Amino acid sequence: MGVLVIALLILSVIILLISRRDKETFLITFLAVSLAEFWLTMLIYISKKGGFGTGLQALLFGTRQIRLYLQYLIFTLGQLGYILAVGRYLFPLFLMWLALYYSKRIPQRGKRWLYPLAAIIPGAALIIYYPRIFERTISLSTGMIQLLVRCTLGWIIAYLVIALALLILEVRETSMRFYRRQMIGRLMMIVSFVILYGLYCPQDPAQVYLFYRNEYMGAQQGLWYLNPALNQRTYILVFVLVIVCTGVGVYHMFRCAWESISEGQKENTIRRKFDAASKGASVFVHSVKNQLLANRVLLKRMDAELLRKEPNLEAVREHSQQLRKSNDFMIERMEELYRSIRTNSIVLVEENTDSVLDLAIERMKRKYPDAAITCDAPEHMTILCDKTHLAEALYNLLVNGWEAQSGMEQPEPLLLRVRRERLWTVISVTDHGKGLSREQRKHLYEPFWSSKNTNYNWGMGLYYVRQIVKSHLGLLRLEQAPGQGTSFIVQLPNFQRK
Repeated sequence: MGVLVIALLILSVIILLISRRDKETFLITFLAVSLAEFWLTMLIYISKKGGFGTGLQALLFGTRQIRLYLQYLIFTLGQLGYILAVGRYLFPLFLMWLALYYSKRIPQRGKRWLYPLAAIIPGAALIIYYPRIFERTISLSTGMIQLLVRCTLGWIIAYLVIALALLILEVRETSMRFYRRQMIGRLMMIVSFVILYGLYCPQDPAQVYLFYRNEYMGAQQGLWYLNPALNQRTYILVFVLVIVCTGVGVYHMFRCAWESISEGQKENTIRRKFDAASKGASVFVHSVKNQLLANRVLLKRMDAELLRKEPNLEAVREHSQQLRKSNDFMIERMEELYRSIRTNSIVLVEENTDSVLDLAIERMKRKYPDAAITCDAPEHMTILCDKTHLAEALYNLLVNGWEAQSGMEQPEPLLLRVRRERLWTVISVTDHGKGLSREQRKHLYEPFWSSKNTNYNWGMGLYYVRQIVKSHLGLLRLEQAPGQGTSFIVQLPNFQRK
C-alpha cells in the first residue's frame, strides 16, 4: 500500500504539471513530491530495519518482492538519514508556503518576507541534520540528541497547526460559492496529505544515523508499526485510513488538473466555433436583410403616398420617423457587433471602479431608461482595466439581466456588486429571472448563438464579454440557484500600487 501511495502521488503530480503551470500548481507539486520522497525513504528504512509481520508487510509494501528490492538498495546510513530529513522538513515548509499563498488575510507585501522567514527553521534543521554536522552536534552533550529531537518535532507540529488554521480561516471567510467549493477541495487534499505525513513524521532521522548504536534513548519514538500491542484490527484501520486519505488527495489533485483542462477545452471549442461560424454569419446577414426589407416596405409606402394628388403628409412623416428609427437601430446594432469583434486593442490602466460602473449604468439607462439597478460597491477601489471595453462588457451583462426579467409584471432591480475575494476583484451582475437551462448554458459563450429573437440579438454579447474579461487576465463565471436568479461574475486580478 505504501508503494501504491507513492505511485499515485507521482502520477497525479505529472498530470497536474502537464495541465497547468502556475504558482499554486508548483506549491502543490512540491508538497506532494516531498511527501512521496518522505514515504519512500521511510519504506526503505523500514524494510532494512525489519521486525514486522506479514500483515504489516502487506500494508506497507504489498508484496515480499517489493520489500526485498527496497531492502537491498545500497545506501549508507548518512545518505538514507539525510534523504529522510529532506522529505521530513520540506513538507511542513511547502505546506506553510501553500497556506500563505491561499490566505487573503495576509497582504501580498507581508508575504514577501513571511516566505523566507518560514524557511529559516526548516533550513536550519537541514543544516544541523547534515551527517557530519549532526555527529559533531550530538558529541557536545549526551542530552543533545533528545533536545534536538523534541525541538524538531515541536516546530513541525507548530507548522502543521498554523498552516491548517490559516486554511480553515480562509475557507470560513470565502463567500463566493465557486471559491468556497474550490477552497474546501484544496483543504481536503491538504488535510489528507497531512494525515499521510503524520503517520511517520514523529520518526527522527537520528534513528537512521544511530541505527547500530544505543545512544538514542527514545529509539522507538515514531515507530508505531513496531509496537507489539498493535493487533490485526489496528492494521486494518490504518490500511483504511491510508486508502481514504490517498484517494481524497489524488482525487482533488486530478480535479485541480481537470479545472485547467476543461477551461482550455472550452476556450478551444469557442475559438473553433468562431472561426467556422458560417451559420452565425448567415443569421447576421439574414437579420440585416430583414431590416432592409422592412425599410423597403416603408419606402414604398412613402412613394405611394407621395404619388397621390393629395398626399397625407402626416402618414409620410410617420413612415419617415419609422424609417429613421429603423436606421438608427441598424447603426446601433452594427456598432455593437463591431465592438464585439474588435477586442484586440485593450489598454490596461489604473481606474476607479466607480467610474467604470457609472459608464456601464449610463449606457444601460440610454437603452432601458426604466431599468432599476442597485449598486453595492466600496468607494475608491482601483482596478487595472480598459475602462471603455470593461464598461461595455458590464453593460452587456446588465442588458441580459434586465431582458431576463422582461416577462415579470414588476421586474426587481438588478444587483451590481463589487467586492474583494481572495486574489480577485469580483464584479457581479445578478438578476431575478427564471435562469438558464443546462442546454442553454452549454452554448452560452458561443458566437452568433442566442436564445432570443435573432433579428434583434445576434448572440455576440456574452462572447464579447468573455473575450474582454480574458483580455483583462480575468475569468467570467456563471452562478445560478433555484429561486435566486442568475449571477454573472467577472473576476479581475487584484491591483496594488507598488
